[in-house]
Amino acid sequence: MDKESQNRLKHFAALKSKYQATQYQDSSPTSLLYLILRKLDLGIELLDLESNWLRESRLEETLEAIKQNQKYKVQEFGNLEFEFSKLKSKYKVTSYNASWQSSHLYFILLKLESGNFLTDSEVKWLRANGLDETNKIAQEVKLFSQLKSKYKATQYQDLYPDSPLYQILKKLELTERLSNSEYNWLIDYQLLETAEIFKQQESVKEADFAQLRDKYQANLDYDLSLSSPLYPILQNIDANKNLRESEIKWLEQQGLSETISIAQYLKETREFATLRAKYKVTHYKDSSPKSYLYKILKRLELSNQLGEQDINFLKKRKLTEIIEIANEKYISILKSKIDLG
Repeated sequence: MDKESQNRLKHFAALKSKYQATQYQDSSPTSLLYLILRKLDLGIELLDLESNWLRESRLEETLEAIKQNQKYKVQEFGNLEFEFSKLKSKYKVTSYNASWQSSHLYFILLKLESGNFLTDSEVKWLRANGLDETNKIAQEVKLFSQLKSKYKATQYQDLYPDSPLYQILKKLELTERLSNSEYNWLIDYQLLETAEIFKQQESVKEADFAQLRDKYQANLDYDLSLSSPLYPILQNIDANKNLRESEIKWLEQQGLSETISIAQYLKETREFATLRAKYKVTHYKDSSPKSYLYKILKRLELSNQLGEQDINFLKKRKLTEIIEIANEKYISILKSKIDLG
């Protein structure tokens, strides 16, 4: 017997087992039963003639198995369609109506659901079909997975971006403080390593806060927790940012006049550096805002006329270009007044 005949015999035997027809004696590949079972296995519906033949051959169990198999296929078809509809809703697919059977979308959504990253070609497919919201969620899922790995939270299974864990991990990434409820959530879900990372971040911040208080002479006798308004204020000063009026007022209320003075000095130093660059006097060595040059440049910036003392100061230091700029500004102001009558 050749190999092809042997394979057919094996196939026929497997089909008879699958469709409960093992009692049928004829095992020849030319059997009518083999034809019928092959058609069934390919999803082709039986003809009435074929069904009648099965009854006549007393293959009622085979007919029942066929009936159950067809029922299962109909049910499974419905299940697949329902699951696809749920995935479309979950991943914000609102404007795509192609059949799930012929579309790439089902596979892509299921890939996201199982926590797998999309390939570049799959991302391009989403964009090409206008599924921007779905693509956005896909990128969030990817980031969520990366953050879970980074912050030791891989045992948490959910990857959908609306998870409380995702918001917590994004805070950790920005070294933002967690609320008590967020920290307790980590403990409740046994994410102890993630909680420990947060504690380590807090320890680093506490040390930083202590250094900033020393640096800017802001040692209060109370409320030295990281939630104190003082910490972000000192961070702003250290980041060379100008303080807002509300921040200065808060410092005044706490009696931190030395901190205000330091912040003001740093602000004026930055302003002086900007003016020196603008008026091309960066070669001037004195960078302190206490310098008389700083007052001159501020007056010039406000379009005020320079006095005799200012001009003498500039001449002695060979800063005559500034005098020329001041004269040009003054002449321009006069012309504007004349034009206005």
